[in-house]
Amino acid sequence: MRESGTLVSWESLCPAFRQEYTPESYYNNREREFDNLKQGNLRVAEYARQFSSLLSYVSHVANQERTKRNKFLRGLRPDLFHMVLAGSPATYAEAVDRAVDIEESLLEAQHQVQPTAGRAFQPVVEVTQPFHPPQTSQ
Repeated sequence: MRESGTLVSWESLCPAFRQEYTPESYYNNREREFDNLKQGNLRVAEYARQFSSLLSYVSHVANQERTKRNKFLRGLRPDLFHMVLAGSPATYAEAVDRAVDIEESLLEAQHQVQPTAGRAFQPVVEVTQPFHPPQTSQ
């Protein structure tokens, strides 16, 4: 595409288009969504997908690696947060990778334990007849 004789790149067209045709309230709502985003019952991969999708609306976070990583970590469920943090991820991508790996390990361990966890304690049935040892002939 050419504008007044100059070539316009896709990277410059998209922001200009958004600025011209997207209302400010839309950006405010996406930023609010981002601020309130938590993992909750989502799998880590889905939480990370939503996080990345909303990240483009908060450039002050997207452009700061440490801020982005910390915001992602704070949105994780507490059990995952502590386990991922223990590994000291240096970047957002590293934090996502570790969180996904840890979640998969936890789910795998849970599936291995689950079959026996569902069984209820079965008491030994009381025998009403007395035990008689076999008679031996001497």
